[in-house]
Amino acid sequence: MSSAFNAIAFSPGSKNWIAKFFELYEQGIFAIDEELIHQDLEHLTHFISHQTGLIYGTPKTFIFSNALNKQQMNTDEQLKLLLFETHLFTYLRKKQQQIDPTAFIDSLIQFYEGTQHLGWIKRIQLRLIKSPIGKLELILASRVKIKTTFFGVNFWLNHLSNAFIFLDVILYRAHLEGKQQKFDAAYQAAAISVLNGLLFAGFSDQKMEEKEQKIFKHFLASAALPKSIHSIYQHRLKIGIPLKLLKQELVNDPLLNLITYEYGHFLIQGTHEISEPERQKLMTLGKVLDMTETQMLASEELCSAFIAQSSAEQLLVYKQSTESSFAYKETSKRWLKIIGRNRDRLVAEIKESKELMALIQKSTKQELSPQEKEQVKEQVYDILKSMPSLALFLLPGGTLILPIVMKLVPELIPSSFKVNEVEKKQPENDL
Repeated sequence: MSSAFNAIAFSPGSKNWIAKFFELYEQGIFAIDEELIHQDLEHLTHFISHQTGLIYGTPKTFIFSNALNKQQMNTDEQLKLLLFETHLFTYLRKKQQQIDPTAFIDSLIQFYEGTQHLGWIKRIQLRLIKSPIGKLELILASRVKIKTTFFGVNFWLNHLSNAFIFLDVILYRAHLEGKQQKFDAAYQAAAISVLNGLLFAGFSDQKMEEKEQKIFKHFLASAALPKSIHSIYQHRLKIGIPLKLLKQELVNDPLLNLITYEYGHFLIQGTHEISEPERQKLMTLGKVLDMTETQMLASEELCSAFIAQSSAEQLLVYKQSTESSFAYKETSKRWLKIIGRNRDRLVAEIKESKELMALIQKSTKQELSPQEKEQVKEQVYDILKSMPSLALFLLPGGTLILPIVMKLVPELIPSSFKVNEVEKKQPENDL
């Protein structure tokens, strides 16, 4: 983006930022990716929310407005904008029509209508605000924050962002599908269902480790549940949750099930290598959530990929514990493990593409043209898109992982892609 854009003021922390968002869109500062919206890919919002970081309340990138200066926004402002964009993306996916800002804003206000999560002061302010945009800005600002004194000395919880913010997106999708439900009741049931899954995953050895408890407490604080339910979880944090109760309090929603399983992995992978008893416990959780083994593996890989792609500064929930450095160590090993699991399938898929193999064979005899090299890249990307845990990094804003793939399958690297291998710098004493 040109330096002229830097002069454009945009802050999700200031009033009327939603109107400014649509104004910048109309001016062509950024675009709404129509091709992405119309992609026929199951759980696309889920994949994109992994890439942006919304799944874990960790804003890493935006869906549409990456032209905006992210560095000028604090974490809450970034998360607020990201939540807004993801709601917009969900709305456009469901409506499959041209964007209508007024209809979208009205839809979101109706969705959040009557929520007690705002607190009594915010609810009074909401009644006094006449503008729909003003109402929505107040609601979104309240949704991204964590405010709790429940954990006493753990005052840092008040400085973290909502790790459960993706629940809003799941419930908004259900709202757009015509499900009649009050926001607070639906949110509470969904949060309890996910928290139970986290507890079940964390108690594989009859107790939850201290490091895991810290992460669980962040999720619990994010849930903003009534004090009476907090008391229940104080007790459950000591004894865990039986399978029968887990099933009894389960909210059976496919997308909610996916992230419940992934949060269970996130809880464990962030602190230590998953043991065999823990893996068995996670598989039991997956079965309760009606997931196939293929879905479980894909979810595990998505979770691993998110951690591998994130820095210590980005993983706020881990950042609070110096013991949790395991979460962002040995990133390259995580990548090799994620992609290595798909190695055989990658090789088979590439070999089945006659055009791609013809180009690869041609490259062993002569240099490929720039157009042919681009063909090779595009076809490899198309193959990667069929693999959920890899497709994540091919979405807009994602990290293209072709070099890592080629490292794992060196027999498939076209020789013409090896740039100047013989032109290595020699030591000065050899010159």
